Amino acid sequence: MKWYRPLITIGMILILTGALFGCSSQNDESSNAAKASASASDPITKKSYPKSIHVGVIEGGPESAILVKENFLKNFGVKVKVTSYAAGTDINNAVVSKKVDLVSFGSYPIALGIANRIDYKAVYVPYVEGGNIEALVAKKKQNINRVTDLKGKKIATPFGTTSQYALLNVLKLAGLDAKKDVKLLDMGGQDIVAAWTRGDIDAAYIWSPALDKCVAGGGKIIMNDGELVKKGITIPEIAVARTEFAKQYPTLVQKYVKALVNVSNLVKKDPEQATKDVADWENVTTKNAKGQITDNIWIAPEDQITDQYLGDKGKGKLARTLKTIADFHKAQGDISQSPDVSTFESAIDTSFLEHVLNE
Repeated sequence: MKWYRPLITIGMILILTGALFGCSSQNDESSNAAKASASASDPITKKSYPKSIHVGVIEGGPESAILVKENFLKNFGVKVKVTSYAAGTDINNAVVSKKVDLVSFGSYPIALGIANRIDYKAVYVPYVEGGNIEALVAKKKQNINRVTDLKGKKIATPFGTTSQYALLNVLKLAGLDAKKDVKLLDMGGQDIVAAWTRGDIDAAYIWSPALDKCVAGGGKIIMNDGELVKKGITIPEIAVARTEFAKQYPTLVQKYVKALVNVSNLVKKDPEQATKDVADWENVTTKNAKGQITDNIWIAPEDQITDQYLGDKGKGKLARTLKTIADFHKAQGDISQSPDVSTFESAIDTSFLEHVLNE
């Protein structure tokens, strides 16, 4: 039996959307804003605004925490519904079913989405994962001190996420075959903590707060995203806009990018407040939340359109990184063919950020 989650085709995604991981709406704008949106229209396209728009946030995402806690999604001129998702595969499903218009999540599921012709545009890169933002934690009592000690062990991670991508790279670098040498289990954060407590798994590659709970429960971090960066494996977090939505309401996409710029500015100017936001949103201590602010490589807004990230007309490192990840998907059997780099370049749109930078 294959250990990985097969590629979800567009048709299947539409069927599966009814089974999306639970979502919680929060921080809607006032009823006055909702009423105003009924008669408001986008100043660029003149398209009338919908009654509400849908912004997705990812569990364990520090940019999501700050967006929500600082209420940076206000003053859009339209009601904003915020929905939380547990994994990127859930978000891809929601985008296809038009349940999400704007969202920031991991590059691993985004590369899979673009390869599978999910129609969204990358508009911003909040950060590149570093340090212990996501990490491989193993049980001390199992005497697992290095990756090679995992041979024959059970390792849990949420499939279709950046953690899975990181784990597969870690195993490959250590000379372990992910299909033959270890047993990989597809679990979300809460399930990982429960399985860890029961003793059902030996290790996990996951993010906070599940990571913190595993460490507190007798775990030891033996590899992390920071070490992967040193080995040339970068994992950026990417904000996307559903293409149809962006064409109709470019001003709202600009406002969303502006909100992410506000996140970046807060991290730079007041990291203590940013840390508090993450701690409050994830219900963890500020000590545990601090790494999500200090370990990640937060990208300055003005650096986004350089070749290192989005690039000119999408011809930057981000497109090449997404192509590399898609090639990895193909090697794992998730997709039968990895698109040319031009496909990923065309899935990047810097116009919204350029407008914000020129305000």
